[in-house]
Amino acid sequence: MALLLRAVARARPRCGAPVAAAQRGVATSVVRLGGSPPALHMPPPPPPEFEPDGTPKKYPLHQPVWDHGYEWEHWTLLPAGIFHTVYYGDFAQDYPPYWAWLQSYPVWVVSPIMIMLALIGMVIFQNAGSIGIRPKRYTIEWMQANRERERQENTNPVTRYLDRRRTERGGTWIAQYSLPWHPYWVWMHDTHDPDYPEFYLPKPESAHLHYEDYKRMDKPFKLEE
Repeated sequence: MALLLRAVARARPRCGAPVAAAQRGVATSVVRLGGSPPALHMPPPPPPEFEPDGTPKKYPLHQPVWDHGYEWEHWTLLPAGIFHTVYYGDFAQDYPPYWAWLQSYPVWVVSPIMIMLALIGMVIFQNAGSIGIRPKRYTIEWMQANRERERQENTNPVTRYLDRRRTERGGTWIAQYSLPWHPYWVWMHDTHDPDYPEFYLPKPESAHLHYEDYKRMDKPFKLEE
């Protein structure tokens, strides 16, 4: 502020203004006195151009205007700065046919469908490289051998006890005993490992000890010779 006042004091004698003249506002002062008008004037547009035959030159519109039959308009208020808003409109003619068709439905209708399709697509694409792969650790015999190891080590006894108590209270569906737990289950329902015939089963059972297996903890899962 002091520098601005000194600049004004030096400039006034050069401009012929008396030192005791009334103070001028910053917005109404010229730039050489440390001020500037509140709005700057933009330069005028370029002169119109004409074709060789004298017709006005037409400039291409790089944003296409689609004629697909949809006529909807979506208007909303958007913030502009801190204290202002602008009324913004979306028009169907600005979008290709597929986006115009999709936006012709309410957001609450389209959003769940789009989210579900995105999740399904992610699952399919992320596991596409594993289609047809049959890891040995997921064969029926290996999973049965894993149950035998858990029986010998008494794995997760508290979890199985709590699951059993939950089922005793009434109809309770526990997902971990029913849902598949590896991404190869679609094509591995009949995959066997001939190296371990002592753990043979005709079809896969639970991948881990079931909460009802407490009744047979003294009986091995291994077939008798």
